[in-house]
Amino acid sequence: MKILTKNIKDKLSTLLPVLPYGVLESWDDLDPKLYHAIHIYWLKFYGMWYNNFSPFNILFWIQIIYTLIILWLVCFLPGIGEVVYLLKRKENIGDIAEGLYLFLSEMYTYFKIAVFWLNKDKVMNLIKYLYCEEFKPVEAEHKEFIRKSIKTARFVMTYYSTMCVGAVSVGIIMPITENFDILPTNVEYPYFNVYTSPAYQILYVHHIYYKPATCIIDGVMDTILAAFIASTIGQIEILAFNLRNFDVVAERRRKRAINEHKATGALSEDYHIRTVLRDCIIHHNSIIRYVSMIENAFSLASALQFMLSVMVLCLIGVQFLSIENPSSHPMQIMWMAIYLTCMLFEVFILCWFGDELIWKSLDLRQAAFEGPWLKTNAATRKYIIIFLERCKRPLRVTAGKIFVLSLDTYTVLINWAYKAFAVMSNMKK
Repeated sequence: MKILTKNIKDKLSTLLPVLPYGVLESWDDLDPKLYHAIHIYWLKFYGMWYNNFSPFNILFWIQIIYTLIILWLVCFLPGIGEVVYLLKRKENIGDIAEGLYLFLSEMYTYFKIAVFWLNKDKVMNLIKYLYCEEFKPVEAEHKEFIRKSIKTARFVMTYYSTMCVGAVSVGIIMPITENFDILPTNVEYPYFNVYTSPAYQILYVHHIYYKPATCIIDGVMDTILAAFIASTIGQIEILAFNLRNFDVVAERRRKRAINEHKATGALSEDYHIRTVLRDCIIHHNSIIRYVSMIENAFSLASALQFMLSVMVLCLIGVQFLSIENPSSHPMQIMWMAIYLTCMLFEVFILCWFGDELIWKSLDLRQAAFEGPWLKTNAATRKYIIIFLERCKRPLRVTAGKIFVLSLDTYTVLINWAYKAFAVMSNMKK
């Protein structure tokens, strides 16, 4: 009986861990799941992670039921209310803008979840690929690069989600400053008045739950792509170090081979240098393949996110103009300003990581050129030439083969949002 109880507890802890991996566990082994541990934790918390149980296992059906309940509370119920609200106010562009920007930003979160589920095999292959032999750190410097990239991935997820939850907290307390004449999100339902008791109190409590939940899920879906790119950047930094110091790395390998009594320890220095450079080319090929896998898994969701972000940004601007007597609604102005900031950060994170990937990959050519290749023979220099040829095109991730994730794209998107805002503000006038 005790063994059965322990097995059930172990399975439940797998279904919903108490804390993200890496909070209490040591980082000494630099397990690649540290990159996505916080993302996976929150997806499991809200029932959005993949159901890996057999249909014949009771935990499979528990997770299905739990996921459906969460989806009803955070997606379907508020989504229905927002659609009804929009249909009743279709004549007023200000009211449409007010309801539509929240509806779009929330609904495309769950579109990203749907794409995430459909791409289960691709995402799981990405996670497994991080365990490949080429990506394992060997030198002490390698481990520092990996540790830094893990910290970056976890930092972005934690602080971006915290910022979003803080933003919606302003929206949650906004009805208090408006004498409870409004709800945090504009919703209406066909068969009852949301502003009468007890419907208002029930819906207000529901908003206190669902809005932070939506923010956390959205934060996970926005930053999980950034985490994969961060892991790629860590590998590129390792590769750049090996290229700049291939003679040092070769000498360390030779000494390890001697200490471990391997036959390769007796081979020449040139042999070990060529081995290091050959491994650099193999490592680079693995990184190229990994970037291609990232794009295949997240391209569609990123493209839709960029296009909808432009719409949401211009709708928020229109809503700003629609507020009559702004001085009497300071909390509403603050809520929209903070929400706008979160939307700008959401797109900026992906573009910044994409831009870093481009520049780090371009730096590989410089790293190869800065290496001590002048001290090597002609046969060894051929490896450098092959690598330089491979680095002519920078690594980059695109969104739907339309947008390149870069700061240049971010500037273009903000420009589009402003132009759309100018058109819609003129229509309002």
